[in-house]
Amino acid sequence: MLLDTHALLWLVRGEFQTEAAIAAVRTAQEEARLYVSAISAWELGVAELKRRDRPDLGMPAALWFRQALATTGARLATISVSVAAEASAVPAVYGSGDPGDCLIIATARARRMPVVTRDSRMLALAASSPDYLEVVEC
Repeated sequence: MLLDTHALLWLVRGEFQTEAAIAAVRTAQEEARLYVSAISAWELGVAELKRRDRPDLGMPAALWFRQALATTGARLATISVSVAAEASAVPAVYGSGDPGDCLIIATARARRMPVVTRDSRMLALAASSPDYLEVVEC
């Protein structure tokens, strides 16, 4: 199970909105199957530079990310060559070239795991193409 960047933030803050997501993440934690993409560290660092809509992490993004992995028991999903190659094909299906989303989707596809997300575009993609992407709405 792969947390998207916002899902990691919400998990740490206790802000999941569905019991199904809470139960699925708890099971993944117990079975050491909870992952976060390395691109999430980049996304948090970039978000920290924004003037508006910055997440209040209370510390530098890199430190927060490392602590969030430890706190949640999530494992780091690195960006392999196969994931990077898969990510290059995602915009044609997803309709967006956002590098964070493309790499998260590619990681989920390469590792054959669902993405925990509230992202409306990912939810719509999973609804229209369930063989392409599986999601757990949080």
